[in-house]
Amino acid sequence: MISNELRRFINKNKKPLLLAVVAAVVVCIGLGGSILNLFHNKMELKKLTRQTAQLDEEYKQLSQRLKLLKEEDPQYLEQLARTRYHMTKPGEMEFRFTAQ
Repeated sequence: MISNELRRFINKNKKPLLLAVVAAVVVCIGLGGSILNLFHNKMELKKLTRQTAQLDEEYKQLSQRLKLLKEEDPQYLEQLARTRYHMTKPGEMEFRFTAQ
């Protein structure tokens, strides 16, 4: 299956070919871990970037809520009292429904 020309070339250049193959294997082994680490670091960077964006958004929301609490915004405080603490105004009744 191997042509005669290829056989002659291989027989004539055995040492340089062997050295090239060994060098290629050494380079692959040496860089294999580095390439794997590079890929892992890139994936970790993407994950942390997404997490940073999510935390920034959460920070903005919490800062807005804190601002409303510090200003004692009556509408916000009423909504908070009704939803979190189930408070009602005089004469109102609270109805609670359970999901089925």
